[in-house]
Amino acid sequence: MPTDHPDPYTLTIFTAQSGAPSARLDHEDGSLLHLHSLVDPEKETSWFSDLQFWGDRVILAGCGLGYHLKRAIESLPEGTSVLLVEYYETLAERCLERFPQAVRDRVTVLTRKESCTPDTVSRFLAGGRYVQVVKHPPSWRAHREYYLDMVQRFSIPSPLSGGSGSVLLMQGTFFLEKELAAAAAPDTATVQSFHYADYESVTAYESQLQKRIQTDHPKVVISVNMLGIDGNGILPEYCRREGIPLIVWFVDDPQPILLNRRKHLPDDTIVFTWERTTIPWLRLQGFGNVRYLPLAADPAQFASEKVPRPTVGCGFIGTAMARSFLNDIAAKFMWKREYAGLAAAVAVKIAQGAGGSIDSLIEEECRRASLSLPSDGNHTGTWLRSYILHTASMIKRKMLITGLLPFGIETFGDPEGWREVAGPSLRTHGNIDYRSGIADCYRSIIVNINSTSCQMPTGLNQRVFDVPVSGAFILNDNQDDLHDLFDKKEYVAYVSIEDCREKVVYYREHEGARSAVTAAARKRILAEHTYAHRLRALIQSI
Repeated sequence: MPTDHPDPYTLTIFTAQSGAPSARLDHEDGSLLHLHSLVDPEKETSWFSDLQFWGDRVILAGCGLGYHLKRAIESLPEGTSVLLVEYYETLAERCLERFPQAVRDRVTVLTRKESCTPDTVSRFLAGGRYVQVVKHPPSWRAHREYYLDMVQRFSIPSPLSGGSGSVLLMQGTFFLEKELAAAAAPDTATVQSFHYADYESVTAYESQLQKRIQTDHPKVVISVNMLGIDGNGILPEYCRREGIPLIVWFVDDPQPILLNRRKHLPDDTIVFTWERTTIPWLRLQGFGNVRYLPLAADPAQFASEKVPRPTVGCGFIGTAMARSFLNDIAAKFMWKREYAGLAAAVAVKIAQGAGGSIDSLIEEECRRASLSLPSDGNHTGTWLRSYILHTASMIKRKMLITGLLPFGIETFGDPEGWREVAGPSLRTHGNIDYRSGIADCYRSIIVNINSTSCQMPTGLNQRVFDVPVSGAFILNDNQDDLHDLFDKKEYVAYVSIEDCREKVVYYREHEGARSAVTAAARKRILAEHTYAHRLRALIQSI
């Protein structure tokens, strides 16, 4: 179907520095969009060196002058039909000149001047099983709606059976992704992993993602913290096109994660969050289906036939969130010296349990200090908020650990950070690998101390579940969700540093009391709070 909308661009073909022709689009507002390099457009062939054709029907969505297709098109499999969709007729003609004659004979060309009839669609799709879309990124960006409409017209409908019934899990190196992949039980839909980190280029990522979705037809796609969802929104686009529900489970503060990526998640994305207090904010972002889902445990990782007798009286495993940690956050926005005082003042209030939201505390301190935050699309505000929350967590942990120094507290992980925060008298140990060493480390401690990050005002962190499952005892800080997810006999919580000291002394000396609480907590976790339970909840949400 020809487009009825006036084109805001003027196509210009010019000579690049290398002497090869190049192309750009001149927008009526004076801006430029280059379709190819100004220096050496022929080198663009290497950018698509990992492009492979797997579909028996291939749609080239935009082509420019065809440099990126030259190498791949020469290896087009026999029997594969090609549809070249290009907004500009001149570019389509120039691109075709680069194709071998044998390939040119298999190419159907559509431009904005031509009608896309049902007969054109049926002829192209006849006998095909898989439609592979290969985008020319700048062309797609200039006329996205045109190309998206054309691609949707030439999509092969999903099978009436509803697909394989499998779950496609986006999997990289984040710890929770592996836990979910391993959690599939016989009564749970088969979980297939898409290893998004294996693909170095967007081209390879998009190509293989298309292939998996079309060949597997999963019933749902799951991402943790939007990991595996690229910066171009390719995954949500394909899920929407194929009618596959997309689930995102946030297990970290969603505000920094969504800062520049909200546009990539459609409003009907099923959103889960590990912290209840983030639900109102997520709903304000336009998500209509937001649910609470806490963390859990992977029993297989923490199982042990022989549990050694603990040797450390009192210990904490985790980072100090010291200066280098905070500097990494500060580097994400334009830091100013006056933010240091603002952050410190608000962080102290949060660490000491001040009422009110962090946003109201920031506004109050800004008024007091006559300070205004820049209006940069909320970028500075979001990362400053994150900086303050983690500073508050550092202060909270510092007060706790230094308060327990007379009771022999030892820390495991981040030794330099802990010495910076708590001083040289603290006994520190090196970093612990989560998968291979943390379970035995928990078991080596008589009383494991917990301190929850301030980005979780009510929720439970991983230690709450991992420590009891490993067979060790944990003394928790008094989080609201502790009381909702466990019975009183299944946990011990402290409400102040003095209370923590008293309970450290008591439980360090009373093995029977420790064992009873640990056994009860472990039973509850195995019955209700494993990642198999969480995976089932994610799947059942559709």
